[in-house]
Amino acid sequence: MIEILELPIDEEWLKEVGFKWHQLERQPAKQWLLWLGDCLDKHSSYEDLGIEVSFSGWPTEYDWHCWLRSDVAHRYSRFVHIRRFQKRSEVVAMIEGITGQAWNPANNLYGSMRRPEAAERIRKEDERLDLKWMRDGRPSREIEKDDTRGGALPEHYEAHEKAKN
Repeated sequence: MIEILELPIDEEWLKEVGFKWHQLERQPAKQWLLWLGDCLDKHSSYEDLGIEVSFSGWPTEYDWHCWLRSDVAHRYSRFVHIRRFQKRSEVVAMIEGITGQAWNPANNLYGSMRRPEAAERIRKEDERLDLKWMRDGRPSREIEKDDTRGGALPEHYEAHEKAKN
């Protein structure tokens, strides 16, 4: 496991460990986000704190920008640029330091890092037969075809409403 974490960050790894992506207009790279709020304490919302990374490619081809993000009141309200990362271990160390939880990608569900007991509860709920049938069905919309894609942002809803009229 240690050798794997010393490899450079890439989109495939971010997807495997539970990050979700979105891409803003006029941005050349995807923004990869993992919410951490559910790991902080019982009074936190998952959107209270997240870690977001995006490929930079400068000054080396392995550089990724890293921000802390908070979406209080469901708005892009606070971004704090931390620094550039190159290795997976740097992302993991940041997350472990913030949450106080050991890194376990199996507990990163639906774009949010969960406490072990919460992740187990969600996995049990996902075993319901009706949910299995729903997951086995064909995606009906383009956004449903990529399960690593994050949800719609407020500006997407506005654009959708404008297009309807």
